[in-house]
Formats: sequence, C-alpha cells, structure tokens
Amino acid sequence: MAETPQLLPEYVKNGSESAFHELVARYVDLVHSTALRLVNGDTHLAEDVTQTVFADLARLARTLSPNVMLGGWLHRHTCFVASNLMRGERRRENRERQAVEMSSLEDHSEENLTVVAPVLDEAINQLGTEDRQAILLRFFEQRDFRSVGEALGSNEEAARKRVNRALEKLHLFLKHRGVVFSIASLGTALSTQAVSAAPVGMAAGIAASAFASVAVTTAGTTTFTLLTIMNTKLKIAIVGALALAVAIPLVIQQKALKEQREESAALRQQVQRINELEADNLRLANLSAQATTAPVATSDSSRELLKARGEITSLRTAASIPKPSAMSGLTANPEMMKMIRDQQKAALGEIYKQLAEELKLSKEQAEKLNTLLADNVMTNIEHICAVLRDGKTPEEMDQVFAAQEVALLEQVRDLLGEENLDEYQDYTRNLLGAVTAQQFKSMLTGDSAAKDAKTKQLDQLLRQETIQTLARAGLSPDFQLVPSLNFRNFASEQDEERNLKLMDEVYANAASQASSFLTEEDLLKFEEFRAKAIANNKMILAMNRKLMAPPAP
Repeated sequence: MAETPQLLPEYVKNGSESAFHELVARYVDLVHSTALRLVNGDTHLAEDVTQTVFADLARLARTLSPNVMLGGWLHRHTCFVASNLMRGERRRENRERQAVEMSSLEDHSEENLTVVAPVLDEAINQLGTEDRQAILLRFFEQRDFRSVGEALGSNEEAARKRVNRALEKLHLFLKHRGVVFSIASLGTALSTQAVSAAPVGMAAGIAASAFASVAVTTAGTTTFTLLTIMNTKLKIAIVGALALAVAIPLVIQQKALKEQREESAALRQQVQRINELEADNLRLANLSAQATTAPVATSDSSRELLKARGEITSLRTAASIPKPSAMSGLTANPEMMKMIRDQQKAALGEIYKQLAEELKLSKEQAEKLNTLLADNVMTNIEHICAVLRDGKTPEEMDQVFAAQEVALLEQVRDLLGEENLDEYQDYTRNLLGAVTAQQFKSMLTGDSAAKDAKTKQLDQLLRQETIQTLARAGLSPDFQLVPSLNFRNFASEQDEERNLKLMDEVYANAASQASSFLTEEDLLKFEEFRAKAIANNKMILAMNRKLMAPPAP
C-alpha cells in the first residue's frame, strides 16, 4: 500500500484512479467530521460538503504544492465550502443562538462540545501554520506524536510540545468567546470527537463521482454531463454506515419526490371531486324521483344526473390506474438510468476490487463482472418498485428476489467459471466483515502496522460471528447482512428490522471478544461506530423505500 505522501503525486502525474480512491478513503473521515460540525449536524449537508471538497481536490490537485500538507488543505477547504453553504440568514441565526448558549458554558460535557463544534474549526483556522498542522495531524489524522514529529520535521518530544502549545492557543480563543474549556478537556474532546467515521462506502462513491467529473472536463469536451453539473449537490450513491448499493443522488431524489408529491396532491383533488360529485349524484337522484309532476325539470335533472355519473366514472377510472413511483420516473429517462447505473458500477467495482485481484481477473473480466453486478442492482430496483406497487405478500416477494439471486449466480458462473464461483460466493458472504473492518481502520489507535494487524483480526472475528449469527437464526450462510445489498430490505420494513437486528448482534458479539487485540479506546469507538451503522442504514433504507414506493393516495 502506498504511503499517503506518494498518493497525490501519483494521481497528479499519472491520473491514477486507484491512487485517488485511496486518498479519499484515508481522508474522508476527517473531511466528513469537520463538515458535520460546521453544518450543525445536518448529515445531508455534510455529505454535500464532503462531495464538493473531494471533487475540488480532483480538479485542483495539479495546482497544489508538492509539499502540501494534504490534511491541512482538506480541513481549510472543508471550512471554506461549508461556510459558503451556510451563508445567509440561517448561518447568522445559528451564530446568534450559539453565542447565547456558549456564554453560559462552564463544563466540558459532550453536549457542550456539540455547541462549540463550529467555533472550534474556526479557532483551528486562526492558528499559525505549524500549530494548525500539529492539531490536524494529531487529532484529525489521529497520528501518534512520533508520526506528527516526522511530518513536521522534528521529533516526538518536540511534536508533543507543539501540540500542547497549540491547545493552549485554542483554549484562549474559546475563552474569549465565552467558553470555559480546560486545556486537558479540550485535548480529550478533540481526541475522541474531532473525527468520527464517515458512512461506510462513502469514500468509494465520492472517489468515483469526483474522478468521473474530472475525466469529463479533462477530456476537452464543453458539454457537461448531469453528474458534472450536480457535483456540488450529489448525495453519494453509497450512503449510510453500511449502505453500499442502492441510493440515488439527493438532487434527483428531491426532484422525483417533489413530482410524486404533486401527483399525490392531484390524486387527492380527484378523490375530493369524486366525493362532491357523488353528493350531487345523490341529490339529483332524489330530485328525479320526486319530480314526477314536472317533466321539464325531470328532464333537466336527469341530464345533470347522467353528466355527474359520467364524470364520476371517468374520475374513478383515472384514480384507479396505479401511479408510478418516483424511481420509475427516473429510470424511464435513459440518460438518468445510465447515470444511476454507472454510479452503481463504480461503487461495486471498488467493493469487488479485491476479489478481482485475488482471482487474477483480466481487466476485461473485471469490467464484465462490475457490469453484471451493476445490472443486477438495476434489475432489483425494478423488482423493488414492482413489489411495493403490487403489494406482494412476503412469500411472493421472497420468490422474486430469490429468482434474481439465482440468475445472478448463473451469470457469474458463466463469466468466471465453476472453479471461481465458490470464491465469489465466499467473498460476497464476508462483505459485512471486510467492509466494516476497512471502514473502522481509520478510527483505530496505533501506527500503520498496528492498524493493519487490528483490521485483519477484526475482519476475521466479524466473519466468524457472521457465520454463527446466521446459523443461530436458522438462515442460509448466503444471507446478505450488508443492509442495502439485501434488496428485500428496501421492499419490506420487517426484513429491514431483521437484517439490522442481526447486524447489530454480529457487532455486539464481536465487540465482546475483541478485547484481546483492541484497546479500551478502540472498543469505545467501535460501540459508537455500531450505533451509527444501525441508525444510518435505517435512515437510508427508509429514504429509498419512499422513493421506490407508489405515491400515497
């Protein structure tokens, strides 16, 4: 694995996509955590900021100094992007509220750190270059003092002193803003909360879309693709702590859901009109029955009655026609369909990259595998929409998705051969452990070698717990525990609840056995990771289910 300082030159010199993906993977937690603080905890805005920052990195990399401290540049640029995003009345109101709240802060609780968080990044940006770099290296990149010293061209002891002096300056800045934070508490808070794990898979999605946007502009074309135009607004196709596959860019979601809401409003108006006409129908029928002595009036009433009945019939017919989901409207557009599919392909390519390397697949074979997997996602999106539209029973739903799983395995067998099919299935079964361990790696304590060793052990432990948890539940070892790679979860809240409960059980059991190789600090961070994984997946599954379901009447 290349060292971080080598990755940026590799990308700049050769346009290496793998180098850029690795850069994003290493720094996405830093950027996302900073963004989350600066946008007052709004996860959607934080993802927009993160996307923009890495898209800008892809575009501006060639203009950066060869000696740039990338963590520092990313932190400052995140502050810049978030500041622009939060401009205007909303930002002023939040500042005023925080000023009132901060004036009364006299303790060091986690809740108070949340209030101070946006000012904290502002304070860091007020530090001198070396002090700022020391803080970012120590607390945002989570390096030990020895590594900080090496990066700053000094030694471990000098780095420790530099960090302490920088903390003193931060303490004074906050004190002037009315925040009573001791230096020790400030250091502890930064150690535990400066950087939290970005949603798993976010790195792959960001890297793919940012890299793609640069590829379009550097190809010399003046025609922007939709992806390029929206690169500051994308909600990555991979969202949530372990939501890896089926998520649609936020701007597209909002547009589709707006159209769906408008259709629902129109449908409600139709229903209201039907009710009004039925009332008129009843009134006119009574008039016709009573007006036996008034032929003209009866004739007029009859004609009006027939007209009302005809309108009721037309409206009922229109209302009875099933309305398509917002997703159906998106996939009906060939360009939109291609963009969504390409995003899935890029993300799944990252997920299955290691398998391609292990099987020594040719570039052509790897490309075909990624295409198969992306096509499988798109087919399952169609299935999800149909299941939700038709109100299929759990048994019928399971038959739909089981048949698609069999079809995918047949395609993979045809591509890779019988001898490699087992390897593919084993790799897919173990995705929860592999993806979790890799995402959690950046949160682990220790140097690079120690993190590598812990990541490997955590991966193995999670794999073992996955097998045992599925066996206890009476489920097949092929049951996919990565929530959004199990497409039943999008169609059924009950399946979602079961999947998340099983995933949480795997995490809990692994944590109870990991003390032999994880420190107490590591275990505390893993508990935080576990809680966010469940919450984020629940959110993204619900969001996509709404997108794929027909509009409510």
